[in-house]
Amino acid sequence: MLDWLYSLKTIGIMPGLEKISEAMEKLGNPQDKLRIIHVAGTNGKGSVCAMLESILRHAGYKVGMFTSPHLVDFEERFQVNREKISREDAFRLVSRVRESGVNLTFFELTTAVAFLHFLEKKVDYVVLEVGMGGRLDATNIVKPVATVITSISFDHTNWLGDTLDKIAYEKACIAKRGVPLFTPVVNDVIKSVCEERGAAMFIVTGEEETNMRGVFQKKNAAAAASVARHLKIPESSIKKGLFSVYWPARLEFIENNVLLDCGHNTDGIVKIAEFVKTLKYGRLIIIFGVMKDKDYAGMIKNLPNYSRIILTKPKIERSLDPKSIVIPNSTIIEDVGEAYNYAKSIAGEKDLILICGSCYLAGEFLARKKNVGINPIMFIQ
Repeated sequence: MLDWLYSLKTIGIMPGLEKISEAMEKLGNPQDKLRIIHVAGTNGKGSVCAMLESILRHAGYKVGMFTSPHLVDFEERFQVNREKISREDAFRLVSRVRESGVNLTFFELTTAVAFLHFLEKKVDYVVLEVGMGGRLDATNIVKPVATVITSISFDHTNWLGDTLDKIAYEKACIAKRGVPLFTPVVNDVIKSVCEERGAAMFIVTGEEETNMRGVFQKKNAAAAASVARHLKIPESSIKKGLFSVYWPARLEFIENNVLLDCGHNTDGIVKIAEFVKTLKYGRLIIIFGVMKDKDYAGMIKNLPNYSRIILTKPKIERSLDPKSIVIPNSTIIEDVGEAYNYAKSIAGEKDLILICGSCYLAGEFLARKKNVGINPIMFIQ
């Protein structure tokens, strides 16, 4: 079943709501029976989803969360109170969606599975992450209780447009009449779309403390807290939730002095560099692997200053051949495991190893961590 599911990825991205709407109609429109918080944004949407899930769960609610892509297991896309769907239930619901007779893309099908799963589990809330953009994303068939736009920067420009205003428009189109939209982004395009659609727009200012690393996560926490307050969640639950968030591969130390992050676009790399500058370490060794459709030149330009960069290739067809990158102080080791072993062999006790460039690269390292049961210690302060 998984092989068949992944074969759908060869169809590629086909933006549009017609097919998913048709399938959901045949399946009884489960999404219309759920209380949904819809989260879009170039970066930070996964973190905000994890924060909202944690806040609502600490307030005593049963919370479904749908995110993408998965890092290690397909089932991690569908969680209820942080428990992944069982493989048996996932395959059963995939079969049910297939019985609708509508030919869906991989993401459309997984979105449909999420709605069915959360309805079966009788969740109180669903935290729903947009896959890409917003306007034509399969998740945009919902009627949410709140929407969030976490950030606007350049990514997926071949689909969303090559200016920030075009990208902002695509994301702003998750706005719905009578549904509040929360965002820290001050943008005239978002404001205009909200006015046209009759959605109240609330600008999120300030910061909230959270256990997640990075100053930018405090801004994400402020967005999550603003939504929670709108939903009348107690302050005590907001605080507990924000200090109990786990969202993998976001400035995560997976081994002693080994920092892993999913940053996969220029803005994401900038955020990583800002955090790394706050650490005290000897040398910086970077393991970098990226997809061929990304602005890898812009990403590399914004990496923190390093002593050595190891260019590698995640095991996915979209990966960029590292031989096409020519930069100083670089070593090409295509196998991710071998790249890591080399980095460890040249790193001293006080050196920092940073792994970044792709969610798929991060997933390979998290799978390794899962298999060996690492309990990391952070020597670097």
